Amino acid sequence: MEVSDREKWGALLDETRRAVAVLSGGRARRIEQIRSALRDGTYRVDGKQVAGKMVSDAVRELRERSR
Repeated sequence: MEVSDREKWGALLDETRRAVAVLSGGRARRIEQIRSALRDGTYRVDGKQVAGKMVSDAVRELRERSR
């Protein structure tokens, strides 16, 4: 592996680490928001959204099985 290749891979690895850190931080904040809402009794679930996701997942699964 040439030096320039190592530099490119190193830069890509650094960028990937930064992206993971940012995404992990956002996820941790969202989890804490949900935890807090559950504790406070203010967490609400949108039944239509849940039902829609269940139907779309079932349709996707049926399509995958028919292949």
